[in-house]
Amino acid sequence: MKLYLCEKPSQAKDIAHVLGHPVHQKTHIKTDAGIVTWAFGHLLELVTPEVYDESLKKWSRETLPIIPDKFQLQPKANAIDQFRAIGTLLKQCSELIIATDADREGEMIARELVEYFGYKGKITRLWLSALDPESIRKALSKLKSDSETHPLYEAALARSRGDWLVGINMTRAATLRSGEKGVSSVGRVQTPTLEHFTFK
Repeated sequence: MKLYLCEKPSQAKDIAHVLGHPVHQKTHIKTDAGIVTWAFGHLLELVTPEVYDESLKKWSRETLPIIPDKFQLQPKANAIDQFRAIGTLLKQCSELIIATDADREGEMIARELVEYFGYKGKITRLWLSALDPESIRKALSKLKSDSETHPLYEAALARSRGDWLVGINMTRAATLRSGEKGVSSVGRVQTPTLEHFTFK
């Protein structure tokens, strides 16, 4: 069974229409060419520091920097049913066609699920810049190999983990240094951007 994994329901609907005779279910769509399912953007998120070590729930300078030996992910609570459905479908399929958005984040949305559920089957990539029927048919006729787009996932992982490391450590450090009651939020992108507009 072929499984097409999309980034969002509307994308899945457009692709399923082209694949032929779509039959809509709660978590997926059956078609002549396989099953189409979808995420709701990222279904997994990096865990907070206290998941690694309960003592990290308390903010202190002595525990900084916080650098996990291995980053852990957890499913988002607001989409747990769809998350579980995708896991079940991945166990049943013989080939996965990643059909998320054609960019780093799209790659990560699909491949973090692949890794989390331990899928080991064949993977190909549907690379789309538009969702009209002609564009979908053209992309389906020339699927990319797994290795062609996997580096995008690695780049997205680096960005995500970098954001976590900077956000967690710098926010705690800045808050502890300020001595104020509120949190001094720091972000890899957020802070330089705000500083630019503040002092421009």
